[in-house]
Amino acid sequence: MPLIHRRCFAAGLAAAAAAIALGPAHAAGAWPSKPITIVVNGGAGSLPDIFARPLGDRLSAALGQPVVIDNRPGAGGMVAMQQVKNAAKDGHTLAVVTNAHMVWNPYVFPKLTYDPATDLMAVSPISVIPMALVVNPKVPAQTTAELFALAKKAPGTLNYASSGNGSPPHVLFEMLREQAGADIVHVPFKTGTDALTSVVAGDTQIYLAGTSLVEPMAKEGRLRVLAVSPKVTAPTFASAPTLQSQGFDGYESAVWLGLVATAGTPPAVVQRLNDEVGKALKDPAMRQAMLAHGALPYHASPAAFAQRIAAERATWGPAIRRLGIQPN
Repeated sequence: MPLIHRRCFAAGLAAAAAAIALGPAHAAGAWPSKPITIVVNGGAGSLPDIFARPLGDRLSAALGQPVVIDNRPGAGGMVAMQQVKNAAKDGHTLAVVTNAHMVWNPYVFPKLTYDPATDLMAVSPISVIPMALVVNPKVPAQTTAELFALAKKAPGTLNYASSGNGSPPHVLFEMLREQAGADIVHVPFKTGTDALTSVVAGDTQIYLAGTSLVEPMAKEGRLRVLAVSPKVTAPTFASAPTLQSQGFDGYESAVWLGLVATAGTPPAVVQRLNDEVGKALKDPAMRQAMLAHGALPYHASPAAFAQRIAAERATWGPAIRRLGIQPN
């Protein structure tokens, strides 16, 4: 073989080896090659939306492509998760999820349209979401003890809002209600924002929701904070006792947000996304914004995030079956 041909052949082999070493995404071409969509099971202003938008801005700046937030509320997250399940396995379609989507839904929905264990791939956790137990100010209760005393005195007359059956506000309040031994009626809504509006208006009386969602209304005095979990330093919640200190167990770090991709997305793409999420969570402005709302930044590797999800499925499954939570 002539020398020049041998050199070209060797260069070609080296390029092929480099492409293989960099992984399928790089072998097929630069990623991302088009805008990235982050699907959110919630409307504008909902808890996942509040964190998806600033994260999307930082991913867009880092990756050089627009990041579009696609709000798809309802059906316990099935609409949003189905969209990610059916997307191309190329890392251009992601979703912000809670543990409801990845852990609880298989035990709530007998006809779930996706399998979180096989259809979705863990990319990175984003934050732990402290929860706040709030009531409409017209409710004559200043503490959790007084609230449940009212409920026991008149069973079935108080009600609580949630963002749908199987959502964190629903599952966690059912745990709370069971531990208190109180009869309180559940009123599900399509989104967390709808549930919040109902409690502020007095159509429902009680809401157990993320501190970031209820903080503005609580700060204005349109909601009364009875307890939080875990303890947060944001001024609106700093004086509130924890649910644990009131005798209720199982609420520390009970709710988290994370980012997932379509199962089969190249590992190199998943790792790049994980790295960029980690960098975004170290951004002082983003950390401060999260902490101001009581959210706690939380980052881990894709493998560690997947392990947490699997462990929580084993723990929460029996509890949700015992509570008898069913679809809307």
